[in-house]
Amino acid sequence: MPIIEFNNSYENIGIQTRKQTVGIELDMVKNFIEHKKTRFSEKPDKNLAIFIEPKINNAYPDIIFAEYNPTSYELWSKLRNELDIFDLKVLSFIYSTNETTSDEIINKLSIKYKGLLHSIEKLYDANLICRQDSKWSIINKKFWGLRKIECVEAKISKWNEVFQQAVLNTTFSSESSVLSKVKRDPRDNIRTAFSNFGIGIYIYDDLGFSNISKPRKVKIPINHNSLLINEWIGRTLNQ
Repeated sequence: MPIIEFNNSYENIGIQTRKQTVGIELDMVKNFIEHKKTRFSEKPDKNLAIFIEPKINNAYPDIIFAEYNPTSYELWSKLRNELDIFDLKVLSFIYSTNETTSDEIINKLSIKYKGLLHSIEKLYDANLICRQDSKWSIINKKFWGLRKIECVEAKISKWNEVFQQAVLNTTFSSESSVLSKVKRDPRDNIRTAFSNFGIGIYIYDDLGFSNISKPRKVKIPINHNSLLINEWIGRTLNQ
């Protein structure tokens, strides 16, 4: 399948996006996406989905590049299309613990039994979890198909603003970077601050795009928002 791009809201999938503002910043974003696409090497077990300003946890990351293994979505249950963010929080907790009891989920997530029961039923019917010895666990780790979630936050200037959103992006992504169009490289104190939080830096100048500081890479999924991106791709591939 060719590279998938999401630049509008798709209610049937559950994706909401922010209206794009025409200007220099959007032009830079579009050029950067083309730059990344030309350098992406598609393989049978590695495809790419690109999200432009999707709503995640009441924020709108500028760009998300999600690499995924399409074979992980072949045994897709249509009931997964009904999962909401609350269900994914329960699923994320079960995944992180390997196996857990209902009481542990209730205590950790501070939810009521009735709400948990509803989510557990949806996850069970979607063939994602099973129960043994009063403990819930993931049936098959292949329900997760993402190999990489790279977030890139773009700003023409204003390092402080772009830094704050880039830090938020680390809560669900495997890599978080910023993209800026500047006449000179950022000062040492800025590069140090970004490096301390594991945030990479892309620069756009007359020579094109360059990565002057690599982001820290972490294992995913991190939380329910990581799973949300996974579900968006699965729903798209199985429409």
